[in-house]
Amino acid sequence: MASTTTYGDFPGVKVTTSGGAITGIAVGREQKLVLIGPGDPSNGSASVNEPTMISSRLGADRKFGDGSELSEAMKEALSNGANINYLYGVMLDQVSVTGETVSSSTDGTLQNAPIVEDVSTITVNDTVDSTEVTVQYRYESDPGAPSDPDTVNLNPITGAWTADSSSDYSFDYEYYDWTTALDSSTNVIEQEETGILGLSNESESVVTDVSGIVNTMRENYQMAMAVSAAQPTGTSSDDTPLYDTSTYTDSIDNDAVFLHAPARKEGSTNTVTPALAGLMAGNSLDESIYNRALTTDDLDQRLSSSETDELREEEVIPVRQPPSGGSVLVSDNRSTSQETDWERDYWKKRIVDQVILIAKSIGDSVIGRINDEETRDTVETAIEVNLRGLAQDRLIEPNDGDELNWFVDVYEIDSSTVGIDIGVTPYGIVKRIETSIQISA
Repeated sequence: MASTTTYGDFPGVKVTTSGGAITGIAVGREQKLVLIGPGDPSNGSASVNEPTMISSRLGADRKFGDGSELSEAMKEALSNGANINYLYGVMLDQVSVTGETVSSSTDGTLQNAPIVEDVSTITVNDTVDSTEVTVQYRYESDPGAPSDPDTVNLNPITGAWTADSSSDYSFDYEYYDWTTALDSSTNVIEQEETGILGLSNESESVVTDVSGIVNTMRENYQMAMAVSAAQPTGTSSDDTPLYDTSTYTDSIDNDAVFLHAPARKEGSTNTVTPALAGLMAGNSLDESIYNRALTTDDLDQRLSSSETDELREEEVIPVRQPPSGGSVLVSDNRSTSQETDWERDYWKKRIVDQVILIAKSIGDSVIGRINDEETRDTVETAIEVNLRGLAQDRLIEPNDGDELNWFVDVYEIDSSTVGIDIGVTPYGIVKRIETSIQISA
């Protein structure tokens, strides 16, 4: 009886060999989703910095604390298509800092950020006058000098602050330890699997860190992508963060990292990132997320058409809701990549990732065999069959006569090494419709 061996697993690509031949290849439809955000460890059974699964929606409350941001994030991801069997939550550690001091200063930056955005967790004292000063949240990169006396303007996302006068100040506050939480999440998405890291976050600094982490994971064939809110640029009249899309820029450049804006739900510090992450992770490979509605609450900021276009130009996914209300729509799907050789949006990126995993899994399945033409033909044929299947599913463009839209070349590099070259042309998706109407009267 021939032995059977399996390479890879779901979510991702699974290759089965029997008796030395490749007998089956299957591509997973859903992906793992790791949501990272604030929870309530005192009222939940999960530990901070520990990837934790749930078995039901109510289980989110039991694990992460009833009504906590992470508990609500888990439930919102499920409502938008995430598979509960592939869903993990990682609770951020909330660290206290007491007596961080500065001398003879009117401005500065806290040593740790983002901080917990709750006035009950921060105290600022003018130690010269022995008085507690008022804290106002401001979301500009430069919070600006407050107009009121005995006041500090503080950006809770970056930690930047400005006081109304020069003095010695002491800060007590709490911040989220993103570094440890991200490090603890890297082994959830295993080699030859695909998955999403969903960050309940608005800090560009945190996204910069996760961008490097994702790159390292992908080098190990842990095919991770990350999604986060973009960092706000200003403060609204009701003291909430907003995006001035005409001036927005960021330094993120990674085709496996996605930013969206606006971030927050109306009247809340919670973001809509879990809804978008749930849609991304739960969507099948042959369906686009572009123009899909999110199951979420109303947005705090409503974008105009011109603001939507300005965000697209900066490689930020606009999530748009009409000013009068209605569905929240995902109005693009592009990554933060600045590359122009092909449009690195979520649709194409997922297809390319699956092609990479197909090649990797099939290649692994022949390791240990004789490096001869028969072995190389087996690999080439198996990959060709799968690429034809992707073409039939309208994920990549088919070859048509002399038009070569995909190819596979398998060849000998040396006596112990096989080379595999693959080229594919993913289909695009409809993003705009131009209509011309000529009227004769």
